[in-house]
Amino acid sequence: MSKLRPRQCVLEKGSSGYGFHLHGEKGKTGQFIRLVEPDTPASAAGLLAGDLLAFVNGESVEGESHQQVVARIRATAEALELIVVDSETAELLKKQNLQCRKEFVTEGIPLPGGDSDSEHGDTQSNDTPRECTPVPPENGDAGSERSERLSVSSSTK
Repeated sequence: MSKLRPRQCVLEKGSSGYGFHLHGEKGKTGQFIRLVEPDTPASAAGLLAGDLLAFVNGESVEGESHQQVVARIRATAEALELIVVDSETAELLKKQNLQCRKEFVTEGIPLPGGDSDSEHGDTQSNDTPRECTPVPPENGDAGSERSERLSVSSSTK
């Protein structure tokens, strides 16, 4: 098993929404987290800028348009459950020719030949849980095609 794996993030909608921005990127399929606002449900749940959105409330969003994904998120009445993949994990899935599956969150990504370190799959070499490992964001990427702010607020900064 690989140490890399998708992450599940559960968000309760706050008074200003969830606190993340979603966008599509030119030349890439899928919807990505562009920005996570500090002190929001998204930041508390461990969502990181650069994450690829794989599942919304248990349903795969692979191949869905930006509008379809946003509609799924906005239609959520209870807690919003997202399964996301960081860039390293996405690269591993692509290299292994695998689609993201919900089971990979808990079971890890199966690799040919196995991995003797599977017992330690939740930590990196410095014993930091993967969920806390920052991904260097490029917030406000000028190459984005569509962007949607999913934290509704009536005031501007």
